[in-house]
Amino acid sequence: MEATGFSAKLLAFLSGFSGVTAYAIILGVLLACGLGVPIPEDITLIAAGLLAGLGKISLTGALIAGMVGVLAGDSFLFFLGRKFGRRAYQLPIIRKILTPERALMAETKIQNNSQFICFTARFLPGLRAPIFLTAGIMGVRPLTFFILDGVAALISVPVWVVGAWYFSKNIDEAIEFAKQMHIYLLIGLVVIIPGYILFKVIKKKKSKKSKS
Repeated sequence: MEATGFSAKLLAFLSGFSGVTAYAIILGVLLACGLGVPIPEDITLIAAGLLAGLGKISLTGALIAGMVGVLAGDSFLFFLGRKFGRRAYQLPIIRKILTPERALMAETKIQNNSQFICFTARFLPGLRAPIFLTAGIMGVRPLTFFILDGVAALISVPVWVVGAWYFSKNIDEAIEFAKQMHIYLLIGLVVIIPGYILFKVIKKKKSKKSKS
């Protein structure tokens, strides 16, 4: 497979840096991703892995930069929502990336199950920014948010970074890896979501029986 398009260009651009500059670029781009700027977060993490594989930064440093970058972006949106409430939807930076329809969808999902959606949103690029902002607006507890988002990041960040580090000698293989991993993650969610719903239903029925 030939690596073409925006993803390949972004990888080529990010892979041109090294040392402190590379860490700063990775952190900056991931923070922008967290704010909803249409830059693929996974490609940025893959670039970090490639840089580590090429010896331009350390693998440990790539993992730390990846974790700090994604969590900083997520936390910024969450606390923006907590501080401004629904007024956050009207902020210039938010209005450009979050339509009323996406905001309503995020509110509905959080009302249905705030804990579950705060975890799964990390694996759903199109929903990530609106979910995290809305979680803050709707009063999800900070500790709950940090734990769920942190656990999800501990799964997703190493997958992209270490996977790209392993395929660092071939950018085409790194792109192919990203596509395959997206499929595996979606399959995982398809399996997890019904299982979680079934667990909640059983738990609710047991709770009703114990009260009767």
